[in-house]
Amino acid sequence: MVVGMRTSRLSSLALAAAALTVACGGGAISVLHAKGKPTGEGAAELAIKNASGTGIVKLYIAKTEAVDKAREAGASPGSNADQALWGEDRLVSAGIAEDSLWSGVKLEPANYDVLVIAKDHREQLVKHLRLQGGGHYVLELKDDWMLGRE
Repeated sequence: MVVGMRTSRLSSLALAAAALTVACGGGAISVLHAKGKPTGEGAAELAIKNASGTGIVKLYIAKTEAVDKAREAGASPGSNADQALWGEDRLVSAGIAEDSLWSGVKLEPANYDVLVIAKDHREQLVKHLRLQGGGHYVLELKDDWMLGRE
């Protein structure tokens, strides 16, 4: 009887995990990977791996604190305040093709938000990336697109 209860409990946990995976988009959420342990000194290096299913044409990076303050102040996506916050496109005109890696940004240690725009104008906003000094990171962008930011 104890063995049956243990098996039943494990089956229930497996079903709950499967339901959670489906509810969350089947694991299509973008993920930040740390490559080794940060040294705590110097800039953090961020690379972008495009596993999103489409080409990326624009990339913006801003400190999370600034993004949150702008939103609290009423800056709506696409407004002048929003454009000033995100600044210039980090890709310039290069783009990131599907299944390729773009490396090219060093940032001071902080929490960052990353906004990417696909070639079909869908957006993906990845929030609260904690980048530590001397760390090497890869942001793996998955198929987590939306038609516009909230």
